[in-house]
Amino acid sequence: MIQAMNNQRLDAPEMPPSQKWVHGSDFADLFGDASKAVSKAMPVAPASADTTVPIQTSLGDPDIVGWLDGGNPAYATAAANADYEAAPGAGNNYAAGTVYGPDAVYQQALDNIIGNSFASLTGQNPAQCTSQLPGIATPQAQQTFDQRLAEENAGRLASGQPIDTTAYWADPGPMTVNGITYTSQELGYAGPGQSSGPQPIFISQANQIPGTNTFSVPCYNGTVSGIQPGRYYTLQQLEKAGLPAGQADGQAHPGSWTLTQSV
Repeated sequence: MIQAMNNQRLDAPEMPPSQKWVHGSDFADLFGDASKAVSKAMPVAPASADTTVPIQTSLGDPDIVGWLDGGNPAYATAAANADYEAAPGAGNNYAAGTVYGPDAVYQQALDNIIGNSFASLTGQNPAQCTSQLPGIATPQAQQTFDQRLAEENAGRLASGQPIDTTAYWADPGPMTVNGITYTSQELGYAGPGQSSGPQPIFISQANQIPGTNTFSVPCYNGTVSGIQPGRYYTLQQLEKAGLPAGQADGQAHPGSWTLTQSV
C-alpha cells in the first residue's frame, strides 16, 4: 500500500510554484522531526495598509475524505479509509503566521496518510511522521498568500499561460500587469476557499524525448509536439498538440472548502 501511494505521489503532476510555498512538507520533514518544518516557513510580508480586504474566520468543513476518495484522481487510492489525522504528539508545520492557502489542509492530509503508513510498516513513531492539519491562517498570512497567488496568476496570464487554480482565502481584487488589468475572476478567484478547477500541466525540459522534438506528459500516455517546455498547459491544449484524448483524469485537483451556510 505504501509503495503504491509513494508511486502516485511521485508520478503526480508537478506542483505549481505558488503551491510550493504552501505545502512545505517533504519526505525529510515527514519522516524526521516534524517540528523542523516550522523553520522552513516563509516569513509573512508586512501587512497591507488596505483594511478593506476581506478576511476569512470561518469557511466551513474541508471535505478531506471526498477530496482523497474522488476529488483528486491523481491520488486515487483507498485513501478515504486511510488515517489522515496527525498522530498524538505530532508537531505542526503551520505555526502561527505561516503563509499557506486553503488547500494546505488537503495536502497535509495526504502527507499524513503516507506518514502513518510509513510508521506502521517500519515501526517508527507516527508522531515524527505526521503533522497537525492546518486550519484558518492568520489575517496577515491570508493577505500575503492571496497577494502572491494573484501575482503568480497575473504573470501567467501576461505570458499566455493558464493560471494556478488553487483556492484563495478571499477576493484578491484586480491586478494590472504591463498596462493590462485582470479581474479577480480572471486571476482564479471562485469564492473564498474555492478552487477554480483542475491544475494545468507543467511540461519541463526533462519531459523531452531524447533526440526528438516531442514531450511526454506527466500522468498521461502519449506524447505532444510543437510546444515550448518550461510552461503550463491546459489538457485541451495538450490534446491539440497530439496527446490522445479520452484518458483517465490525471490532473491535480486542489481542494475546496464547504462554505459556512448563512443563517
